Parts: sequence; C-alpha cells; structure tokens
Amino acid sequence: MQDPMNPSLEVSGADHPIVRPSADATALGMAFVSESRPDGTRRLIFAGPRCLSVNGVEGEAVMGDAALLYDLILPEHRAAFAAAEADALAHMRPFDIEVAMRRPDGEVRWHRFASLPRPQPDGSVLWDGLQVDVTDRRRMAAELIEQRRRLAVAVDATGLGFWEWDVDADRVAWSDRNKHLHGLPADTEVTVASYVALVHPDDVAAVQGAFEAARAKPHGGDYSIEHRVVAPDGGTRWLSSNARVSNAADGQTRLVVGTTLDITERKAAEERGVLVAGELAHRAKNFIAVIMAIVGQSARGQSTVESFRQLLTARLQAMATSQDLVTAAGGKPVVLAEVVAQAVAVFGQGRFDLDPALAGITVRGDMAVGMGLLLHEMGTNAVKYGALSSDAGRVTVTLEPADVGRATFEWREAGGPIVKLSTRQGFGTRLLQQALRNQSGKVTFDFSPQGFSARVDFPVATGRVAPGRGRL
Repeated sequence: MQDPMNPSLEVSGADHPIVRPSADATALGMAFVSESRPDGTRRLIFAGPRCLSVNGVEGEAVMGDAALLYDLILPEHRAAFAAAEADALAHMRPFDIEVAMRRPDGEVRWHRFASLPRPQPDGSVLWDGLQVDVTDRRRMAAELIEQRRRLAVAVDATGLGFWEWDVDADRVAWSDRNKHLHGLPADTEVTVASYVALVHPDDVAAVQGAFEAARAKPHGGDYSIEHRVVAPDGGTRWLSSNARVSNAADGQTRLVVGTTLDITERKAAEERGVLVAGELAHRAKNFIAVIMAIVGQSARGQSTVESFRQLLTARLQAMATSQDLVTAAGGKPVVLAEVVAQAVAVFGQGRFDLDPALAGITVRGDMAVGMGLLLHEMGTNAVKYGALSSDAGRVTVTLEPADVGRATFEWREAGGPIVKLSTRQGFGTRLLQQALRNQSGKVTFDFSPQGFSARVDFPVATGRVAPGRGRL
C-alpha cells in the first residue's frame, strides 16, 4: 500500500493465490497484498472480499483507486501511517500501526494494519497483510482503563492500602498507599522482615499469632487484627489489617493478600471516650459530695422542716441555674462574666458593680457550677447580713492580678451594717470553700467591720467558648 500523496502507485485487480483462501475464511478483517518495486513505485495487487464490510467501499473500487482507501484515514493520522510504512520498507521489517478511519457513512472506527515483507528474486518486495477493525477492542480497553481509574479513586477515598505476599517466591508487593500508611516512601522495597520491624514491639506477637491461626487451617483462612506500627520517623499509628491466607493441597501456604486501613483517629476517639467516662464519674462523685455537704450544712440551725426546705431549695436552685449555663455552652468553657451575672441576677443587678474584665476569663463547666453556688451563697448572706440588707449598700466584683493559668476576682461589700464575725460562720466558712476545692479553687474571706470581702482564686479554662457567648 502507499501514501495517498504518492501518485506513482499502480493498482491491479489480480487475485493472489496465497492470501485468497485466508481472506475468504477469516472474519477478522480484510486481507491485502501490496508490492514495492525496485524503482520505488508501489502498488496494491490484492484487496480481500471483506473490504466492503470493513471499510464501506468495494474491494474492486479500492484496487482501481487506492486513494479511496487512504483518504478514509483521518488527516491527523496519515503522517504517522506514512512514516511507519517507510520505516518498515527501509529496514525490511514488519509493518504494524493502528489508525482511525472515517467510513463513507461518517462513522469513525479504528483499524490495525499489519504486514510482513517477502523479498522477490527481481528485487521487489511483497507485503502480505491484514487490516482489522479494532474499534471494539480499543473501546473495551478504554472502558477497562476508566473502570480501573474509578476503582483507584474509590479505593483511594477509602484510604485502603493493598499488599500481597508470594510465599514461594518470597516476594512482597505493597501499594503506594500501603507504604504511606506505614510511613514509607513509595520507592521503598518491602520484605517480610522489614514489615515485622515496623510493627510495634508490643503487638508483634499478636500479629504473628493471627497469621499462624489462619495459616493452620487446612486450606488457609482469613484474619483481622488491629495493631500499631512505628514509622521510620518515630510516629506511631494504629492500623487495621485484614488478610486471606491461601494454602495449597499439601497444606503449604502459597499466597497471602490483604488490606490495611489507618484507624489512628478512631483509636484516639476511643481513648478520649474512656477519659471522658472517667472524668464524668469523677465529676459525679464530686457533685454528690457537694450535695451532701449542702444538705448537712443547710440542716444546721433550722428549727422547722419548712425553713430547711426553703434554704435547701434555694441553694440547689443556684446550682441548677449554673448547670443550665454550662449545658447551653455545649461542653465548651463558660465565660466568668456570665456566671457572675446569672448568679447575682436574683438579688438585683443594679446593686452590683461588675468589672468588664470578667468577660475575658473562662472557666470549666464543673467550675462554673461550683462558682454559681458560691456566688449565690455570698449574695444570700449579703441580703441577710451584709451590704444588700441596707438600701445604700453595694457589691463590687473586680478581677485581680493572678498567677499564669489562674484567675482571681474579689467580692467586696460596702455601705452595709458593721460586720460581726459571728454572723458569717457555718455554711459561709465551710461549704463555700468546699464548692471549689475539688476543682483546685480557693476562697479566702475577710470579715472587716467596714464590709465583708472574699478573694476567689481558680484555674482558667482554655479553648473556644460557645458562639454568641462571652459578653456582659
């Protein structure tokens, strides 16, 4: 065959005795024979009977005018076709190329041209070849590539790493993802020994035991285990390994294939859950201790059940109000200014001067509950005996200097009656201090005749507060 731009091509309708039987029998494509002459001319001496079904043009027409066939090749593929044909002729080697062709009805299909040279005594060369429609094969290959791409994307999205151990060949193959999960570069060569070296020393026995248990089954079996690995950079990760061990008829293990998934975050969440459960139990115990102390202290000095009920109810309500504030914060730190404002609201906020700097301090939830109880009790005492028992009395709450990681505020009363120490005994000197003691808080009182005051020192909380909170 020739380049369509070569006008020296001579065409003959002669049948060829060698290729005719195969052309009639095959359903793969069109058989052809072309001749290259010593003078540089080339001609098509045979076009098989399947030319019409393959190309959409009659074989006799193609042999009468080879351009009818060449012109079907898409323009962008003609240069590559001509170069491959010239190279095969120059080096006397097989000619093989795939090009896209547009049939007369407009349909574009892919074809493969393959031929072998047969030198002749007169110096010419006959090329026995076959033109095959490979459109379906190329489409299937493209679909397979796309399916593999989609599978690779899906697998990558799951974070799975794949690995295989050919026991007979003692060859280990890991995917790039699996190497990444173990903290290894993609070009790292992995062996069984190097893998075991990555497993955390405390987990090696468990991993080997899981493998041996699956291997001990007659035909092999599956195993699943969660274990730690120590990457070359020293980082520790938790991995979930699932594998299938395949044994031959003689019971010898031949192949082990498996997947790996990073479960470090899940393990961390589980550990946090255990810590939270322990912390909740600790806080519940502290809360019960505070309740017991409130009940005991409230019962002292009460002459009737009704007076005891009223006092106990008021104190428990103060704790409940503070707990509502903590709940609304969604477990996040609570702003001290809000704790103070909510605790003193029942006594009339117009009687209080609150330092704006309190808005810059946050406390833990358990601290906020105790703080609410403390402030309620001091406000109650101020109404009964202190500044708030007088129309001219006021209470000032100011933030004071404190050590790093801690905060201090002062409750100071003024304008009330002269303070007598005996009026501030009992609950005020015992339970108030216990309200914050379990959270590393400390309360000190000053019963100065000019007015009662208290300094409250406590650890500050870190972290973001609930949205919309933190303003007076």
